[in-house]
Amino acid sequence: MLFRIFSIHFFGATLITMLILMSPISQITAEESRNTWRYGIPGKLVKATASRTVPLMVSPIVWSVVSVPIRPVKGTDGLVHLVYELNARNDSRHTLDLTTLDVLDPRTGQPTGRNQAFSLDGQDISGKIRPFALTNPSQTSTDFSNQLGPGQGGVIYFDLTYSSARDVPPCLKHRVSVSFQKVDNNPQSYTTEDECTVVSRERTLVIQPPLEGDGWLNANGSGPIISPHRYSTQATNGILRSPEHFAIDFVKLDHHGKLNTGDPNDNASFFGYGLNVRSATSGRVIEMLDGIPNQIPGQLVPPQEASQYGGNHVTVEIGSGKYAFYAHLAPGSVKVSHGDHVGVGQILGKVGNSGNSDAPHLHFQIMDSASPFNTNGLPFVFNQMNYRGQLKGTVNSVMDSLFNGIGADIEASGTSRRQQQMPLTLDVVNFR
Repeated sequence: MLFRIFSIHFFGATLITMLILMSPISQITAEESRNTWRYGIPGKLVKATASRTVPLMVSPIVWSVVSVPIRPVKGTDGLVHLVYELNARNDSRHTLDLTTLDVLDPRTGQPTGRNQAFSLDGQDISGKIRPFALTNPSQTSTDFSNQLGPGQGGVIYFDLTYSSARDVPPCLKHRVSVSFQKVDNNPQSYTTEDECTVVSRERTLVIQPPLEGDGWLNANGSGPIISPHRYSTQATNGILRSPEHFAIDFVKLDHHGKLNTGDPNDNASFFGYGLNVRSATSGRVIEMLDGIPNQIPGQLVPPQEASQYGGNHVTVEIGSGKYAFYAHLAPGSVKVSHGDHVGVGQILGKVGNSGNSDAPHLHFQIMDSASPFNTNGLPFVFNQMNYRGQLKGTVNSVMDSLFNGIGADIEASGTSRRQQQMPLTLDVVNFR
C-alpha cells in the first residue's frame, strides 16, 4: 500500500502532503484543544476543554481501542484490571518496527498502571502485535511480533492493573513509537499519541455463580493470559469486536486435580458433565436451542453454521442492555423456553459438550447485545465464592496434563472466601 494520506490534488496539496510526511515530527506544531477530565457529580465524568500548543504528530501507524469504553473489573488477585485491545494498522509501504508503547494518564502525561500480557506458552508478549495476516495461528508466542508489514493490521492486547479503583485514570492515552528503514537505509522514526479513551465508572455487574460445588477451573478466561477467548477478536457487521474477552469456560476438577476418569472419549467420564447450570441473574429467556448432539471429547468437528457454535444454549435478557449467555449444554437438558421469566438460581440446563466444544464445560459470558458474536463482552463479578488458588504452569502445559489424565497442581496461595471478584484464567474456585 502506498504511503498516502490525502487523495485531493488541488494545486500545492500533494507537495504539502509530502513535506509533512518527510518532516521531523518535532518541527510541526498546531494549536489544538486538549480533552481534560474532572469529576462533577460523583461517578460522572464531565468534559472540560483547555487550549494548549501540542505537536501535530504524523505517523504511518493507525490504531483505536476495540471496545469503548474500557471497563474495569476486580480480579482474584485483588487488583483492578482494565482488559482491552488495540486495533493497529500500518498505513505505509514499509515494514514498521514497534519500538515503544506507553499507556498514559492524561492528568500527568506519565505512564500509568502495570500492563501484562502472556501467550498460552507463558511468554511475555506485552506491547507486541498479533497480525491478522498469520497463515497458521498457534496462539503461542510465535504469533506475536514487534513488526507489522506494509498495509497489514493486527491486535495489541492489554491487561492494565491497579491496586485500587481510586488509582484508575478517568481515561487513557496511548503513545506509540515506530520506525522503519528508508530507501537510503537511514532510519525514520515517528511517535504519536491518541485521543483519550474513556474508562467506565459504571459499577461492575454482580451476579450469582452459574454452577455449584467444588473444583471449578477457569480454563479459558480473562486477565493477562491471552486465552482463546481473548484471542478471538473478530469483525462482525463491519466492526472489529471483542465478544469474549470476559467470557469464562468452566471445567470441573476432582480433589486430585483431574478432569476425568475412565474412558476419555466418553462425556460421562468428565466430572462436570451433566451438572446443573443455574441462572446467574433474573431475567427473560430470549433465545434457547436444544437437540444438538454432543461432540466426542478431543475429537471436535466444528459446526457448519455460526448459530450452532454455542451448541445447546440459553440467552437471558437481564436488563440495562445486558444479556447472559450459557453455552454447550447437554442435549435434551434445557429446562426453559423462549419468553420464560427466570429467577436467580433457577436451573436452565446441564453441562454438556455440544457445539464448538472439545470437552464438557460451561461457556458463560455477559454481553451488550443478544448475539454472542456481534457483541462486546462485559465484565462481571460473583457475589461470593471460595478461591482455592491457581494452577501451576502455562495454559498449554496444564491442558496437556489434564487431557492426558494427569492431575494438575494448584498453587494454593491466598485461599479464602471472596466477594465481588472475577476468576482469572487458571483459577480454581468453589461455589457453595
